[in-house]
Amino acid sequence: MKKCSFIVSVVALILPLGVLADSHEEELPSLSDVWIMVPKQGMEGQFESAIQAHMAARAEGEDSRNWAGFRVVLGHNLNMYQWRYCCFDWADQDAYLSEEQEKGFNAHWSENVHQYVDHYHHYLENTDRENSNWPEDEPTGPYYGVTTRTWKQGAGPGPNEARKKLSQLALNEGWAEEGHKWLWLSRIGGKPMLAIVTEHENFADMAPSEPNFFEFVTEQMGSAEEADAVFTEFGSGFASSDYTVWMFDPDLSTPADDSEDD
Repeated sequence: MKKCSFIVSVVALILPLGVLADSHEEELPSLSDVWIMVPKQGMEGQFESAIQAHMAARAEGEDSRNWAGFRVVLGHNLNMYQWRYCCFDWADQDAYLSEEQEKGFNAHWSENVHQYVDHYHHYLENTDRENSNWPEDEPTGPYYGVTTRTWKQGAGPGPNEARKKLSQLALNEGWAEEGHKWLWLSRIGGKPMLAIVTEHENFADMAPSEPNFFEFVTEQMGSAEEADAVFTEFGSGFASSDYTVWMFDPDLSTPADDSEDD
């Protein structure tokens, strides 16, 4: 998993998580592969050691995917870990599943890591680049704030259209130029969810901006009533939301190939 955010996600959280170009001159793959795991209670140390050995085995076996590992540092479930890879197309997943089997990565996992895992979650995530502002180069993090919202059944198109309207306003009217970065992700698998990822250098970087986004939108639209109507329409589509901060952990990731930097 490349370092693109839950992102997670990823990341990216995420976050990871991956090269996401601002230019739309060519259609880039949009899928991320996301694994979330919880180790057995009291076995966190063994789990991390086994993961490090497994990632080294993947690097030695020339895994075609560079997996980025993340741990929770703020949120409800501090015992969760996440691994992400971005970006690929649907057909690429079939080829990669064959690669994992042929190179023995699955067998190595079963023999060395699985015994320490309490449970797994596996998702794909689709990236909405058109309404995101994510750097062309891999983001450096190391922190990724992920707000995940669960869609209401029968929410209709209104909330998603409001999301796009707010995103395009941010992209075209100066919010993005102020250095704000965000990434929209839609979960594939499990409950239908929408996530937005933000990158942070440290905790001080997480402090609310001045003006905040609502104030920015109000200024652009000309009235607080009009801005509130769009935010209300967006929020009406969701049954619940959750905010988690993930930290990229190089020790739990596929070791970098130093030769690439020579």
